[in-house]
Amino acid sequence: AGMAIVTRAMQLLSSALIGFGQGYQPVCSYNYGAALYGRVREGFFFCVKVGTALMTLAAILCFLFPNQIVAFFRADPAVIAVGSVALRWQAAVLPLLAFFVLTNMMLQASGQGIRSTITSSARNGLFFIPLILLLPRLFGLRGVEMTQAVADFFSFLLAVPFALASLKRMRDAEGK
Repeated sequence: AGMAIVTRAMQLLSSALIGFGQGYQPVCSYNYGAALYGRVREGFFFCVKVGTALMTLAAILCFLFPNQIVAFFRADPAVIAVGSVALRWQAAVLPLLAFFVLTNMMLQASGQGIRSTITSSARNGLFFIPLILLLPRLFGLRGVEMTQAVADFFSFLLAVPFALASLKRMRDAEGK
């Protein structure tokens, strides 16, 4: 129950970030199609900065008040104990989510289907599934509590070279 609460809370934050990123996608695709790559990059960095700031604020709140957030949904002490630990793990990587999500959106909007498919399946597929099988065996309940955060961290690490390569290609295409 504690994990379900944390998952839903993170989905709420992720949905807000995805909605924000969906505002960037038409700007990205239009400017990419018009070969205005500077605008694509400028929009990407603006969205990453704003998204990271918002996710950092949310992370601070989640880290400082995990018991209260989980208790808002369920007042059971055992649920609060598990949920608050998992929420703090998620809070630790929440600021990275903006870069990962917006990289995926940039890749989609600029026609990079294979890379966008890889990044979109990384968080809940490529990394989460093996980690949910491995970490609980190694760390017990703590492994369950940390799995999504570790998957998010690895997804961020995967997104970095994809974003940098794409942004570099656009910069080089402009001759700058």
